[in-house]
Amino acid sequence: VGGYTGPGGKTILPHRAVAKIDMRLVPDMKAADALAALKAHLAKRGFGDVEVNMTGGYDPTSTSADTALIKAQVATYKKSGIDPRLWPRNAGSYPGYVFTGAPVKLPAGHFGLGHGSGAHAPDEYYIIESANPKIEGFDGAVMSFVEYLYELAK
Repeated sequence: VGGYTGPGGKTILPHRAVAKIDMRLVPDMKAADALAALKAHLAKRGFGDVEVNMTGGYDPTSTSADTALIKAQVATYKKSGIDPRLWPRNAGSYPGYVFTGAPVKLPAGHFGLGHGSGAHAPDEYYIIESANPKIEGFDGAVMSFVEYLYELAK
C-alpha cells in the first residue's frame, strides 16, 4: 500500500502491507477462536505486532442429511425428475448458526428449483422463465416451495 508510482521501475519497499483473509470454518469451530488462533500463530512466528481486525463473520452451520427437512428437499427434487447432489459444505456466509446451533438446534438447508447467480453483485440475476425442464422459472420455483412444504408436512 505505497511505494514508487512514477515512470520506470524502482526497488522500493512499501511502508505498509494489507491483507484480507477469508477463513472458512468447519463444524465445532468458533469464529472468535479462529481469530485468536491466527493471532497466536502470527505472534509465535515473530509477527505479534501485526494488527488483525475481524470485520464480520459467523460461526459454522451444519445439518445432517438424515433430518426431515433435508429428506423433504430431496423428495421434492426427485418428484421433479432431478437427482440432487447434497453439498455438506457450501461456500458463503449467513448467520445460520443462530438457528442450527445451541440452544435452538433446528435443521437448515438451501433449496429451490429456480436458478440465479451473482448474489449481492451488480450482475445478480434470477431466471423468470426457463426453457430447461429441470430449471423452473420464477413461478415454478415458488410452487416448488409449496411442494416442499407439503412434503415436509407428511
